[in-house]
Amino acid sequence: MSALNAISACFLGLCLFLQATCAGAQRLNGSDTNGAAALPFKLSAGFLIVVEGRIGGLSNLKFVLDTGVTRSIVDRKIADKLKLPRHPNRTFDFDRLMSTESAIFPNVQFGPIQETNVSMLIANLAHFSTFASHIDALIGSDLLSLTGFTIDYDEQKVQFSSLQSPESANVRNSGPALLTVELQVQGQLVRLLVDSGFPDILLFEDRLQKRVPQLRLERVIDGFRIGGRMRAKKAILPSTVLGTRQTDIRVLLVEAPPDNVLPGIDGLLGMASLKARRINFNYATNSLTWE
Repeated sequence: MSALNAISACFLGLCLFLQATCAGAQRLNGSDTNGAAALPFKLSAGFLIVVEGRIGGLSNLKFVLDTGVTRSIVDRKIADKLKLPRHPNRTFDFDRLMSTESAIFPNVQFGPIQETNVSMLIANLAHFSTFASHIDALIGSDLLSLTGFTIDYDEQKVQFSSLQSPESANVRNSGPALLTVELQVQGQLVRLLVDSGFPDILLFEDRLQKRVPQLRLERVIDGFRIGGRMRAKKAILPSTVLGTRQTDIRVLLVEAPPDNVLPGIDGLLGMASLKARRINFNYATNSLTWE
C-alpha cells in the first residue's frame, strides 16, 4: 500500500528502484489465468487489495499487495514477535530521508508464492497512514514480480499464473521490477509508475511541465494537502489518452522528488482510476492490461 495517507510509503524502498517498462496500456483481450491459483481478497478504503499470508510461524496475517513498492515492508510488531537480527537502513520517503531497519525473514507465503530467506524492510506502518493501522506487511514488486497475476474485482480474487514458466524464471533472476505505462497528454508521452496501492492519478508537476511545455489544465484547486503534509493541486487534464480512450481525467499534481528518485517517471497510475473489472499484471512481458 502507498502508505502516507495513500502516497508516502509508495516511495519507501524506492531508493532501490529498478525500472521496468511496458509497451503501454491496452484493453484486455481475454485471460490466461486458466489453472491459475486464486486467492480471495478484501477491498479496503475502496482501492487496497488485502490478502491473508504467513511470515515465519505467524499465519492469518494481513498483506496489502502494492506494486508501487520495490522492497516489501513488514510492520514492526511482526518483526518484534519473530525476534530476528536487524540491520539499520536509511531510505527515501518521497520528500525526506527516514531511518528504517531490515531483516532476513525465514519464509513468506501468500497464495502460491512461497519464498525463504527474504530480505524485507521493517517499519511502523501505522505511522505512514491510517489505512495501514491494521496491516501486517506491504508486499512489493520484489515478491509480486515472481509471477503474473490478475486482480478480479467482480470475484474479489487475485489469480496467480504459474511460477514455473521460463519468463518467470527470467524475472526472478533479474530481481524486482516496477511496471510503468505511457500516458499521452496533449500529444506528448509521459510515463507513470503502476501503483496498486494508490487510488488516483498523481503527476509530478515540474516533470510534467518539461514533457508538455504548453500544458493546459482546467478547474485547478490549489492548497490541497495529502496526508496533512504534502501540498498538492487538484485539476482536470484535458486531451489525455490512456490505453485506447481519449478523455479528460482528474489528477493530483505535486512537486517531484529529487532527480535521483524515480528517474524518468512522471507520476503514479492508481488502479482505482481505471474503473476496471479486471486488471492483469505481467512482469515477464512488462505489461499492464485491463477491462
